[in-house]
Amino acid sequence: CDKLSKDDFREMRGIAVEAVLGTDMSAHFTQIKNMQNALFNPSTVNRNTAMTLILHCADISHPTKTWGLHKKWTDNLMEEFFCQGDKETSLGLPNSPLCNRTETLVPESQVGFIDFIIVPSMNLLGDMFDALLLVQNEEANATGTKSVNYKKVDRPWDNRLSENRKRWKELVTPKDETPVTPAVNGRVKEEETESAKEKVSHPPTKKNSTTDQPSSRKSSSQRNSQTDAPSSLNGGPKILEEDPKTVSSPTATGQSAAVVGAGP
Repeated sequence: CDKLSKDDFREMRGIAVEAVLGTDMSAHFTQIKNMQNALFNPSTVNRNTAMTLILHCADISHPTKTWGLHKKWTDNLMEEFFCQGDKETSLGLPNSPLCNRTETLVPESQVGFIDFIIVPSMNLLGDMFDALLLVQNEEANATGTKSVNYKKVDRPWDNRLSENRKRWKELVTPKDETPVTPAVNGRVKEEETESAKEKVSHPPTKKNSTTDQPSSRKSSSQRNSQTDAPSSLNGGPKILEEDPKTVSSPTATGQSAAVVGAGP
């Protein structure tokens, strides 16, 4: 740094600060979107923006390593999150995402992290390298200087990501254990299968419009406005004639109970 001019030092420091701030996950999606838009015209890609994306991808790249190294990084990071969650609990604060030691499902969280964060980021990084090398090659040809031997960059991380994701999927909560939500680990499909088996072993009996109604009620042609109440009510129509308020409505009793019973 002693050999740099003040202007060069100021520029270098600005690049370093911007790149470090770019590793904050709160800026992840904004950074990804900005680079995606910039790649529509690769010649306009800012050097600082490119280096910021490179450092950000390097910072979260442990899922692209070998399984042993990736697993070790994951264990250390999750322990850091859990310690934060323990502190939040002791202070009476709600736990931050992935910080609850007893409820966080690590394999599931890592599958989601790979699918929604790592894969899109690394794909974009490879696309950026390809675009910048192509621009460099075109500029060399245009100026008559020696052209760059352009070819797309290798993406060795693809195989590692696929392998590590597969390993995490094998560690996902087994189906015979109660999942956190009904939709986890094929639980919904399992319930549908059991329901289908039950229907086969106990086929439903046919019903008609007559048997669907309680036998204690009269047919619609035999009823009138006074005999609509169930015959099991003491006094039946006589009570309705004397004081309709003394009889509870079937809608207000039977149906409301059915709704409550259908709840969780």
